[in-house]
Amino acid sequence: MKLGRNDPCWCGSGKKYKRCHFNRHLEKKINPWEASKTVRRAFSSQYCSAPDSLKNKCCGNIVRAHSVSKSTNLKRISRNGHVYAFIPSFENLSKNSGIVQPELVGINKASTFTGFCAYHDKKFFSPLEDNIFNGTKEQCFLLAYRALAREYFTKKSSASLMDYLKSVDRGRELPDQIAIQELAMGHSLGVSAGVRDLKIYKNKYDKMLENTDYYMFRTLIINFKKLPSVMCSAAIYPECDFQGNKLQDLLDLDVTPDLITFSSIASINGGSVVFSWNDENSKGYCEKFVSSLKSVITNDLTSSLIRFFFEFSENVFLEPNWWESLSNTKQEKLIFRLLSGASFLKERKNDCLCNDVTRFDDWDFIDIKEI
Repeated sequence: MKLGRNDPCWCGSGKKYKRCHFNRHLEKKINPWEASKTVRRAFSSQYCSAPDSLKNKCCGNIVRAHSVSKSTNLKRISRNGHVYAFIPSFENLSKNSGIVQPELVGINKASTFTGFCAYHDKKFFSPLEDNIFNGTKEQCFLLAYRALAREYFTKKSSASLMDYLKSVDRGRELPDQIAIQELAMGHSLGVSAGVRDLKIYKNKYDKMLENTDYYMFRTLIINFKKLPSVMCSAAIYPECDFQGNKLQDLLDLDVTPDLITFSSIASINGGSVVFSWNDENSKGYCEKFVSSLKSVITNDLTSSLIRFFFEFSENVFLEPNWWESLSNTKQEKLIFRLLSGASFLKERKNDCLCNDVTRFDDWDFIDIKEI
C-alpha cells in the first residue's frame, strides 16, 4: 500500500494519512484493562426511556432498572441472593482463557440497566413488579416494552463505542490494522442500522404505552407448572425458525426487519414464556416463527426454549442449582450457543434451533395461549 503523507487515509476516516495511520504501528497499544473501563463507561450512560411526551414527569434519580424482575423472578431462582449470569468483560475472558463463563451475581445487580428514572420505572412496571404474572394484555405489553427499551439502550451504548473500536489497532502492524478496521466498519454498519430500526419500534411502542392501545399487539404465552430455571428478557429479529427455515436476511440493512420480544417469568400457575410482536406493517415473520415453535413436540419444548434463549440472547440468568447440575458437556453446548451472538466467533446456521436431542430441563408444559 503506497500512500503519500497528504493522501486520504486508507481507513476511510477522512483524515490525511500522516494524521491517521502513517505511524499507527509505532503508537502505544491499548491496555485491555483500560479498554474494559471504556466499555463499562459506555454501558453506564443514564437517561429515562419514557416517551418524549412523558419526560416532563421524570422524577428522582436514574435507577438501575431490572430487565428481568428482581422480586418476582430473580429472587425465586436465586441461591443466597445470587444467580448465574454471563459477564462478557476482559477480566472474565482473561480468567477463563478467552471463554465467557457464567458467574454468580447478586440479584440487586443482575439484569439491570440505567434506562429509567425512579418515577417512570415504578409507574410503568408496577403491574409486573407488584403482581404475579397472570397473562393480562397490559402485563404482556409491559414485558415487551421493557425488553425493547433495554435492547435500544444496549444498542445505543454500542454505537457510542464505534470511534473507540477503530482506535484499537494502535501499535499493530498493517495487516492487523486492516483486519481491525474492516471488523469495526462492519460492526458499525450493523449497529447503526440496529439503532435506526429499534428507534422505529420504540416510537411505535411509546404510542401504545401512551394510549394504552394494544389493538395491533400480539402475544403467545406458553405456560408451565414449574418455575423456569432460565430467566431472560430480550428483543430480537428472528432469522430462522425451529424447523431450520430461514426467515429474514439481516444483512439487508436497507430493510427494517420484523421484531419479536420474549421473556421467561414466574406466573400464577408456575412459570411462563411470553413472545410478543406488533402486527402493524409486519411482514409475517414473527407469525411464522411462533407457528414453528407451536409445532415443537411437548417433551422437547423446555429444551428448545433454553436452546433458543442461549442462541439469541446474552441477557439470561440461571438458577444456580440447575446450572451446577448440568454435565460439563451440556454447559459447554449452551455456552457455545451464547457465543454465536458474536458472528466473528461462530456463524449462526439456519438449523441452530432444530432438535439436537440434548435435554436440559423440563418445566412441565401446561398449555399455549394466544392473545
